[in-house]
Amino acid sequence: MKAAFHTLGCKVNQYETEAIKEAFVSRGAEIVSENEPADVYVINSCTVTNIADRKSRQFIRRMKDLNPDSVIIVTGCYAQVAPDELSSMPEVDLVIGNSLKTEIAGRAFELYESGTEKVAGSHVLGYDELTSYEDMGIVTSDESSMCRAYIKIEEGCNRFCSYCLIPYARGRVRSRKPDDVVKEAAALLDKGYKEIILTGINTALYGTEPGFAFEREDDEEGLSGLEVIIKRIDAFDRDFRIRLSSLEPTVVDRENVERLIKYEKLCHHLHLSVQSGSDSVLKSMNRHYSREDYLEIVSMLRSRDPLYGITTDVIVGFPGETDRDFKDSLDVVKKAEFARVHAFRYSPRKGTAGAKLKDRVDGETSRMRASELESLATEVARGFNEKNFGITCRVLAEEEQDGYITGYTDNYIKVYIDAREFDGGNSGSRLGEFCNVQLIGNYKDGCSAVLAK
Repeated sequence: MKAAFHTLGCKVNQYETEAIKEAFVSRGAEIVSENEPADVYVINSCTVTNIADRKSRQFIRRMKDLNPDSVIIVTGCYAQVAPDELSSMPEVDLVIGNSLKTEIAGRAFELYESGTEKVAGSHVLGYDELTSYEDMGIVTSDESSMCRAYIKIEEGCNRFCSYCLIPYARGRVRSRKPDDVVKEAAALLDKGYKEIILTGINTALYGTEPGFAFEREDDEEGLSGLEVIIKRIDAFDRDFRIRLSSLEPTVVDRENVERLIKYEKLCHHLHLSVQSGSDSVLKSMNRHYSREDYLEIVSMLRSRDPLYGITTDVIVGFPGETDRDFKDSLDVVKKAEFARVHAFRYSPRKGTAGAKLKDRVDGETSRMRASELESLATEVARGFNEKNFGITCRVLAEEEQDGYITGYTDNYIKVYIDAREFDGGNSGSRLGEFCNVQLIGNYKDGCSAVLAK
């Protein structure tokens, strides 16, 4: 059987797709490109915006066109919150919700081997049933990069931000056993990966759910669950680094920063989603911090490392956002000197508190604000880059693009190094290895660099 996959959305979805692929391979399936005819197509969907829903439907139709006799399986967050909508599509054979993804490979083979008329079915747990962490086993591959690998450590979110549907799609916080996380990290390092990225739906909430308990070492008393994982992985006697995919600003305080920054292998980079620079909009979003709280976190990080990389998300056009509110968001971007900003236009999601709010921002105003924000974000990122010029940085060489070796610094600046700089032009031999470089100028979405002497 030939199986193909398409993943939309977050890094957690990407990780889970790799786990599903490994389950298919263990049963003897051949994995092919999503652009090739296949017997089974799996679409791992996203529902963070209306556009994400539409893209999922587009890929469903596209894959069915590649092979009209194929089995089409849809999973992920869109499948969780709108199973009936997807089941009604004539192209769809099976809808599998979140926390049942370990069943996908088995059900796919049953459908493929049955040879009978396929009937659309739906297997989705209700919100109240999303109570335990789904163990997908040890995942030892990541096709998105042969250098960096994600490890999912947590599922669900309890925050219920008024713009977000994801808590309903993923359920409440459930954490993975620390020993399983550490075993997976060791297996990935054995395969040659040089960067381990800890990810989850709300990574900062790892280990915070009632009843979550695990055996701690003598020197781990008083540490948060997330820090225990970092400490144990950091202790591996290997040349690698650890990165956190995203943290909730409400859990990052001075004590937290003081403890995290001491780990040698933990990158000096955090993704802290600010979402808005306006206190009134943050309150309406149900975000439990103020702009000053957020800027204090930035100040704490930069007091320990002036070149600490901070990336963020900002939503524009949230209901009630005035010109003054938007200017407050621009002001936060300037003051925080972000290394990168992801700008999003607000998309109302049925079932969230935000969808019921009045005083909608019109589409043209939202587009203009997003454009202005993106322009400022580019300018600010370039300014942050310039502060790094001339400093020797350690870069993980990940891939070769148009004559350049590219990779990221510890503080998350994308670097472009002329491939001819490497010995004998044999740059390929350095892929997957660390190298020391000096940043010399802004280039594309990052910096150009030369190998350090």
